[in-house]
Amino acid sequence: MPALTHLHRLEHPFGTHYACAAAWGACYATRFDLAVVIAVLANFVAIVSGNPLNAYADVRNDIHTTDKRHLAQAVQEIGARKVLALAIFEMIFALALAVAVSWKVAAGVGLILVLYLAYNLEPIRLKRRGYSGPVVLAIAAGLLPSITAYSAAGGEADPAVWLVFSGVAALATGRALWWAVPDRAGDARVGSRTPAVLYGTRHAVNATTQLTVGGLLLVGGGLWFRFGPFWAAIGVVACSAFLLARDLPTAGQQLRYGMSMAVTSTIVLAAIPLLA
Repeated sequence: MPALTHLHRLEHPFGTHYACAAAWGACYATRFDLAVVIAVLANFVAIVSGNPLNAYADVRNDIHTTDKRHLAQAVQEIGARKVLALAIFEMIFALALAVAVSWKVAAGVGLILVLYLAYNLEPIRLKRRGYSGPVVLAIAAGLLPSITAYSAAGGEADPAVWLVFSGVAALATGRALWWAVPDRAGDARVGSRTPAVLYGTRHAVNATTQLTVGGLLLVGGGLWFRFGPFWAAIGVVACSAFLLARDLPTAGQQLRYGMSMAVTSTIVLAAIPLLA
């Protein structure tokens, strides 16, 4: 069980983060019926299924990264082929759940899975192709699940909501870029050309800050138009707390402090439409 938990990255606060990413978009349509619950579950399984696939693809990287060596050991303990088979089974299950809801949800979940495959597997493997990696990861784990849950809940084309969703995607891109910084040595050793490897740690941290500021402007604008300045201020403050963690040097510290702040901000964004 510990190996499976590590493979799916369900240790705290990741499990809560995935649940929030899968569900919070539905809060902006404020409808929760069986179809929405199934769509959220499909989102969650799709997001989580990318982790064993990532562990399978990243064994050579993770074995050289102290804070992620346990992932490589989990793959070795279970067996690489079994880990790949597990990821494929979970992806098929997520898609089956989505199909049971609607073609729109199926399209959203299908795109999430396609992006995860492109992110992790050769010959495309976008993870090692500069900024393509964090952008694709943010879309797959941030933007698309939000849209899918919102659509399942009957959400309409509201420009303010799309500003919020776009802002969260920008924030997620910055976090994905930031999360890869401690992996720089391991990525460089196996020829993975991430932004931190190509341009250096300071460049990656500065880009994270710029993306976060841009995301805050989008989130704040969307919340202001939809709910007013008070709720916009609450959302921006919650999301900006992540900037306090931008210079944390190790994955362990990032997980303990930075990801906890990210989870808190997602919970706040989900609560705003329910409270406003």
